[in-house]
Amino acid sequence: MSQAHSDTAFRNKRPQAKDLSAPHLRALRKELLLVRADVERMELAQATIELRQAVTHFSWLKFILPGFGGMRVGSGSKAGFLNAGSIGVLLKQYPIVSSIASLVLAKPLRATIAAGAKPALKWGSLALAGWEAYRIWQQMKNDSNASADDKERAADRSGY
Repeated sequence: MSQAHSDTAFRNKRPQAKDLSAPHLRALRKELLLVRADVERMELAQATIELRQAVTHFSWLKFILPGFGGMRVGSGSKAGFLNAGSIGVLLKQYPIVSSIASLVLAKPLRATIAAGAKPALKWGSLALAGWEAYRIWQQMKNDSNASADDKERAADRSGY
């Protein structure tokens, strides 16, 4: 009879790794997380570059998004502090400036939309209320006509 071998009988024997203590495991996990974050950051940067290359034919986009057409810091006039390249660098370096700028620029737009929405909402709700009142009136009129017809038919059948 042949001897039964386990599944691991022919595998290479590796020396057992020594057990790591809890601080070592935490340090190892921390390093793995840092490496993963670096990889994701690089992937995001690569995706951003690919997106910029994909939409380079949208030349009007660089007027809306400063620095979108490529960061050419150093080109152009040195006297002008607020050229497109320096604005892009400024917004990258200080993200809070970007947030404040979008808040300031978006407020007039929100005010315009809200100013237009209030009358539309008011007149729209009045129109809806009028329409519903008309539909209810039509139903009441049809119901009263139907009941009058029923009364006439009943009177004709009884012979009065």
